[in-house]
Amino acid sequence: KGFKVLKKAAEEFVNFKPPKVSDKMRTHPKVLEIHNQLTKPLMPLKYKLQELPSPDTTWNTPLGGTNAIPFQISRTWTGNLPVYTEFRNDRSRKLTIIRKILGDVEEFKTELQKIVSNSPIYEKNGRIEVKGLHSESVKLWLRKLGF
Repeated sequence: KGFKVLKKAAEEFVNFKPPKVSDKMRTHPKVLEIHNQLTKPLMPLKYKLQELPSPDTTWNTPLGGTNAIPFQISRTWTGNLPVYTEFRNDRSRKLTIIRKILGDVEEFKTELQKIVSNSPIYEKNGRIEVKGLHSESVKLWLRKLGF
């Protein structure tokens, strides 16, 4: 009996044809709006990124040369970038938090939007929260900017 069930399952698997996917997504309008926002093309970066040295020493010491950028990111007292990952609501809501931002916060948010693939950005008191796990890409971007 077990062999017949396995044989039938194998035949069904071989003859399986995936259902046709329509061009228009059938989802809730808010889900469709979020999907369109996340998949729209990104704008080019406004500020030039620097090359990292081959033995990478920018984890604790910045490259410098950030005078032309209207915002500044201060490092922590241990020399790290203030970019953190936070999990809320029983780990179902994932956030990337950036702290210690000085200067033009709106300009920082527009540049950050290009790095995090148009994910929603929330400005809170003393920090910026980005929906999703983007801490590695944000840290790399900040290090290449010279912070």
